[in-house]
Amino acid sequence: MRKKICFIATGGTIASSNQGNGFMPSMAAESLISAVPQLAAMCDIDFLQLLQLDSSNLVPQHWQKMAMAVISRYDDYDGFVISHGTDTMAYTAAALYYMLVNIGKPVVLTGSQLPMENPKTDAKGNLLTAFHTAVSGCPGVFLAFSSHVILGNAAKKMYSQEMRAFWSINQPEAAFWDGEKLIWNEIPLPAGPFHPIIDLDDRVMTLKLVPGTKPELLKMLADMGYKGIVLETFGAGGVPTDESPLSLLPAIDYAIRKGVTLVCTTQCTYDGVHLDTYEVGVRALQHGVLSGHRHTVEALVAKLMLALAASDDPQVIAQMMK
Repeated sequence: MRKKICFIATGGTIASSNQGNGFMPSMAAESLISAVPQLAAMCDIDFLQLLQLDSSNLVPQHWQKMAMAVISRYDDYDGFVISHGTDTMAYTAAALYYMLVNIGKPVVLTGSQLPMENPKTDAKGNLLTAFHTAVSGCPGVFLAFSSHVILGNAAKKMYSQEMRAFWSINQPEAAFWDGEKLIWNEIPLPAGPFHPIIDLDDRVMTLKLVPGTKPELLKMLADMGYKGIVLETFGAGGVPTDESPLSLLPAIDYAIRKGVTLVCTTQCTYDGVHLDTYEVGVRALQHGVLSGHRHTVEALVAKLMLALAASDDPQVIAQMMK
């Protein structure tokens, strides 16, 4: 029996044309699919033009809209493909990965570095990879790009122009499309019934430390009402301590007293944060920060928004951030 796939279009480079002031999304969902005739032979496709935005203009409420589009159509389709701009696609993929808990069908995000109308576009190949993933029946949220299929919570955009823009960070790739078939690695399978989580608390910000960062910046974010802050720290998780003239520890204490959840990650792309290795990380732990472990910044932002919406109990939030 032919699979039935819902194609959800949200804009992005893949749907863009030059409108005289640079590229902006304008191509409709049906036009994107008709440009790749192999797709019609692969499965039955329905279309939903959910958004028509450059992904730089997306906000967390748009993640909720995408999640609801999947949830409301869940029983009607065998899988879902979401076309999306590349600039924030890793954030959306992570958000949907954690929102669509134990989803039993494939949800696959994809986009392109060049518009569909460009003769050298990568859009056609990326859509083919995405649809092959969607009809595979393998459950989960994925990002498909340049023949590589990545788990939604592990994707990061590494290049602004290279065709292989996305890489899997600290986890094996889910699969690879070799031109004829998908070659799968072992991936997590649903551990229970599908139970989506929609509520998000978008009062989350990241603060990237540089040598000389003034602690007042962290206090300012706390005073502005942010409830969760991801600290992008040095190396294995170092923050300036009392040996520095700009110790961050008093500002950490201040933020936590105001009810802010602080999560440490590393500015390094790979290997994650290890706060128990150096004193500058151990002291941060002692002052109440949480470890971001091996998660990407994109994944931590999504997890933190979901955790803060679920509870104001620090212990519950800490458990959800693991």
